[in-house]
Amino acid sequence: MLDRFAPSGQERLNTNKLLACRFALLLLAMTPACTKVDPRIAQVESGLLPYAAERLGVPASITDRMREYGVPGLSIAVIDQGRVAWAKGYGVADTSTGKPVTPTTIFQAASISKPISALGALLLVQDGVLKLDENVNEQLTSWKVPDSELTQGHPVTPRQLMSHTAGLDGCSEGMEGEAHTSESPDSLLPVLKGICVVSRPGQSLDYGGTGYVVLQQLISDAARKPFEVYMQESVLDPLGMHHSRFVTALPSDLSGQVAMGHRDRGNPIPTGLDYDPVMAVGGLLTTPTDIAKYIVNVQKAYNGSTRVLLKSPLVREMLRPAKAGRGLGPHLSGSGSAMRFGHDGGQGGFEATFTAYLHDGRGAVVMANSQYSFMLVLEVLDSIRRAYGWPEFGETPQRPPAAGMGQQLVVPVSTKNLVHDPVRFRVSADVTFQVHARGNELYLDGPGFGTAEIFETPDGRLFCPQLTFSDLGSPWLRFVFDQSGHLVKILADDDGSVALLRVD
Repeated sequence: MLDRFAPSGQERLNTNKLLACRFALLLLAMTPACTKVDPRIAQVESGLLPYAAERLGVPASITDRMREYGVPGLSIAVIDQGRVAWAKGYGVADTSTGKPVTPTTIFQAASISKPISALGALLLVQDGVLKLDENVNEQLTSWKVPDSELTQGHPVTPRQLMSHTAGLDGCSEGMEGEAHTSESPDSLLPVLKGICVVSRPGQSLDYGGTGYVVLQQLISDAARKPFEVYMQESVLDPLGMHHSRFVTALPSDLSGQVAMGHRDRGNPIPTGLDYDPVMAVGGLLTTPTDIAKYIVNVQKAYNGSTRVLLKSPLVREMLRPAKAGRGLGPHLSGSGSAMRFGHDGGQGGFEATFTAYLHDGRGAVVMANSQYSFMLVLEVLDSIRRAYGWPEFGETPQRPPAAGMGQQLVVPVSTKNLVHDPVRFRVSADVTFQVHARGNELYLDGPGFGTAEIFETPDGRLFCPQLTFSDLGSPWLRFVFDQSGHLVKILADDDGSVALLRVD
């Protein structure tokens, strides 16, 4: 008996053709997404501009610069349009094993632990457990901030702990010595016993780890659970930071995933990692991608999204610049649409940084497993900002390496070259540069690059890397003074063939 609902042969043929067509269209739609590679990745990888006298203006690759700095491993995550656009690893996680760095290789975050810890404290504020401006002794149970004349009417608050304005410091050797001889290596109490108030809380900024020692204990006491358990349950897991953990020692289940720290020229640190009981200060193990997830969540909250961990009002409080550009955890820089938040980290054979824009969903995280890698980290960040057209980011804010990095490339600028009163020089009818000093550093203001530092080499030559991309086309400068010691002319180019005359 025939099934009257079964399709005929022609119907089956038509159906098969339709399915084949749909499948082909699906493949066509999928192919660009699967095969298209962002060309800016290659630009980042090949566009580093070394701050070295013999390499100025000549682009270099990430792998070349890693080899020149002696950095074993590097990991990057780039944020664009409010999402993690890409993440890649370079080199090896451990020179003793040769295991390659991948996007999931875990690095020691060092001081980048602080803004993540601050987020945990702010969630307790959001839940009504803590108040930003109340006395921390109201919630501390296992230890109290010692009262003194300095705290009368000016108690230490969570806001001050997170912004490095609590006026705390180590007052005895217990701060350093007892912490590592305690019977319980995870206990903060020996460290806390060495802390006291040394200046009026809220009066000044003193960046350091002391406030975050107290913040760690405050979070633990207020949440009524160990700090690392609270942070995992309330911050890391909800943000999807699945390769992150606050620890005081390397967990056995992570031993094959964590990069080891290295000294100069890739020599491994015997202990591999550097730990102490102060996890809020530097105990986070993580990846650039995980830090990028934190960044994206904060960016979305700042711009009003409700599908976030910390709601918009508190995120805006967190990212409101206070003393010296400090927020509640992150450091703030830039202004207007180019305002950014970020933090650096360096500890026991690791260097790292992240920076992110508040308004347009851009940023990056760079981590390396060498204690001599921060200049490389900044060169990579600088390459990212040029490839992605970041606004008003400025030049890499670091001198070329000197001691501990091989050849000495710069020396302090000679006293005679420190022109403290701004002096203008004309390149053409409508292009001028201005030279001026800030303390013991010399700077040049010019069109196209804003303000850039002028460095001096051991042989007495001056160079400004940003000039490579200016109308002059060369980074090399030579100052000419009159008999009275006044700077009257600047000779530019390698042979001094271009003269910039002083504009009175």
